Amino acid sequence: MDIVTEIHNRNKVFWVNPDRINSKKVLLKMKPGLSDIQEAEARLYRFAPLLVKLFPELNKFNGLIDSSLVAIPSMARDCGWLETGEQNNIFIKGDHELAISGSVKARGGFYAVYVIVEKILNEHGLDISLLVDKSMADIKSIIAGRSLVVGSTGNLGLSIGLMGRAFGFSVTVHMSADAKEWKKEKLRNIGVNVIEYESDYSEACRGARLSGDEAKGVYFIDDENSLDLFLGYSTAAVMLFRQLNLENITIEKNHPLFVYIPCGVGGAPGGITFGLKHIYGDNVYCFFAEPVEAPAMLFGLVTGENSSVSVKDIGINMETCADGLAVGRPSKLVAEIMAPILDGCFTVKDDEMLVYLSKLYDRESIKIEPSAAAGFSGPEFIINSKEGNDFLVKNNID
Repeated sequence: MDIVTEIHNRNKVFWVNPDRINSKKVLLKMKPGLSDIQEAEARLYRFAPLLVKLFPELNKFNGLIDSSLVAIPSMARDCGWLETGEQNNIFIKGDHELAISGSVKARGGFYAVYVIVEKILNEHGLDISLLVDKSMADIKSIIAGRSLVVGSTGNLGLSIGLMGRAFGFSVTVHMSADAKEWKKEKLRNIGVNVIEYESDYSEACRGARLSGDEAKGVYFIDDENSLDLFLGYSTAAVMLFRQLNLENITIEKNHPLFVYIPCGVGGAPGGITFGLKHIYGDNVYCFFAEPVEAPAMLFGLVTGENSSVSVKDIGINMETCADGLAVGRPSKLVAEIMAPILDGCFTVKDDEMLVYLSKLYDRESIKIEPSAAAGFSGPEFIINSKEGNDFLVKNNID
């Protein structure tokens, strides 16, 4: 049975990208590049003092948005990924605990707002450092009359809404039918205009796109094709690199890093993979995890059609408990960047996500959303499936 048929039948699949080539070589020719990641990180540091002013709880993080690297040995042993007595080598990046918004989407969403704020300041001949000593009223007076619009299944809208309102923007979030009610209410409670759709994520994004008009001060943040979002996510790789160094974990050919990242439209996992490949090259193996009910990136890459196809074309309607991954069509920008560097994708059923979610809470006392649990099927595929074992043999990994 060919893989498109497997996808259509909503079977679990583990797909290894046949088009992946030497990361270092392809990245040298690719735009964006390493300098763009470095500039994105520099912008985070420029905004850090102001973030402490806006959100005092960030003082202990020096104004940076990052999460802990959390060992999960009890869950790993329970799942059979770690032998009794074996030193733990399985971690989660705890973005469920990210300050202010509590999801990975804060990395890209907050950064995209920073880019717009800095652009407005530059138009007024101002520098971000000058805002640190200004009152909140002064800061908001500079931004006054401008708006942000975004389409979202939930978490990106939450991130844009929280940061946008903190700076004084009016914010409108176009939310798909998959969005959770509590996220809509949280946005409304901080003064965000929430427009609800009875249709899917793509329609919400289309509605947001049509309402954007930068010339009139209405800035559309494009979850499907935003380079700013992508680069914001890429800085997570730099932060992870530093954390692994602090744990004395060396990543090299004979000691590679495997990373399993939940994927919706692709911005967050794509940006993180892009950053990690720049740092570790082919010593890091990155796989995207998607629900069997919404394998947008997998379908786009397998067919080679990227964003020109939707899983709706083969009768899949994105009905999944993982609302953050309920996407039918991948980002064109991300799919094109990932095509030569991503190692592969796999799909997971809803009931498996819920089992992993429960195990993580029972064994490690960590609470996450279903979307965040999709990646836990990665070690299971690599360790216990024929496809995973074939991948290890092909890449000479013990």
